[in-house]
Amino acid sequence: MSICVSVRVAEGLVLAADSATVLMGYISPQHKAPSIIQTFEHSNKVCQIGDLPVGVMTWGNAAILDRTIQSLIMECEYEHTELLRSSDYNIKLITETVKKFIADRYDQAYPELERKRRPPLGIFIGGYGYHQFYSELYTCDFPECEDLSLVRPDKADGSPSFGTNWFGSGEALTRLVKGFDPQVLDDLAQHGVARDTIEMWAGKAAGELPLIFDGMPLQDAIEFANFAVQVTIGVCRFRAGPPVCGGDVDIAVITPGKFHWAQRKQWAIKE
Repeated sequence: MSICVSVRVAEGLVLAADSATVLMGYISPQHKAPSIIQTFEHSNKVCQIGDLPVGVMTWGNAAILDRTIQSLIMECEYEHTELLRSSDYNIKLITETVKKFIADRYDQAYPELERKRRPPLGIFIGGYGYHQFYSELYTCDFPECEDLSLVRPDKADGSPSFGTNWFGSGEALTRLVKGFDPQVLDDLAQHGVARDTIEMWAGKAAGELPLIFDGMPLQDAIEFANFAVQVTIGVCRFRAGPPVCGGDVDIAVITPGKFHWAQRKQWAIKE
């Protein structure tokens, strides 16, 4: 898995992710569910689209067959240079282009597998369109929901919605921020509590940590994103089971018209 965190504030958009790569697959034809077959520690889960103020984060399966997701995104850029050179670039159009490119290769790689047996893969794309002051964020998940989902849509009055979202192995952050373990909700349902009642309770955010993102400076958003990723890495390190998150934390900062790196691992011989 992975932990990917976005923080949307008035001054910009912060994207942060760990670097541990989990490859999932089928050890033999007899296995009915995918399992972890390899892990790496230097995956690039945050990247820029061309030279635009647009970033991508990915979680779940690290590759489609023999191709890393980073490699596929690079190929998508190579094949759609006209989209990246446009002076009127559009976040939704870029997202749809990347999603279709990945979806075509995903479907080609797993044509005969049942939907539930296909390895999970999530994509987040966010940034600023041409002459757009507020960021725009989208996600799509394979195989559950390949349609685009708008993240943090504007409020009813048309003002932007600021805050944080996380994707991948987010149980630790859900516990910390939302105040409950997602597994507990399923356990309550299995013990006879009505699902509507459970969802109503969770929706009221009775135990939610009172985080303030309205008015948050960009530097504080960067530090919160790093904190959120590090919390998840720490939990994954010490809880039972293989550590599915870890390694260096890459942090991108996107502002209207610009893409910056606040922190990025470097190529080197690591000892």
